[in-house]
Amino acid sequence: GPESTGATTFPHQPLHHLDVVWIQVAGTLCNLSCTHCFVPSGPGIERHALMPRDTVRAHVAEALALGAKEFYFTGGEPFVNPALLDILADTLALAPCTVLTNGTLFTQHRLAALRTMTDASRHALEIRVSLDGSDAASHDAFRGEGSFERTLAGLRACEAHGLLPIV
Repeated sequence: GPESTGATTFPHQPLHHLDVVWIQVAGTLCNLSCTHCFVPSGPGIERHALMPRDTVRAHVAEALALGAKEFYFTGGEPFVNPALLDILADTLALAPCTVLTNGTLFTQHRLAALRTMTDASRHALEIRVSLDGSDAASHDAFRGEGSFERTLAGLRACEAHGLLPIV
């Protein structure tokens, strides 16, 4: 029957399966301190810790059993988790994956590994990079001074590795 929360009544909807699962692999740790963060995160903010690879693997298995078809990895900033590449390799073998990132922590090693994973997997690896303005003044007002240039550098590095992120 319907569930009531005071003045509003909602129909009961049993969980039959999951379609998309979001996993906060970086907890609340991030290299930036954005003013508009959905999950307040930043350097040294550890309300939620980094999620270990084995924990992610267990959650992915549980979600797949419930019908999940796709996984999103977020944080904080996913690339602060040193296990992210292994987590992506594990999960990409099973389902499509998306990483939501600020685009400032791409290294040559990470980008080469992401390119290799993309080439080897039958599932898609999507990278979504947050850009909050068309110039440094507007973007940096949200994400901190210098972050616009760092994000653009990350986007250029992705392109150089044949990775075409959604911006």
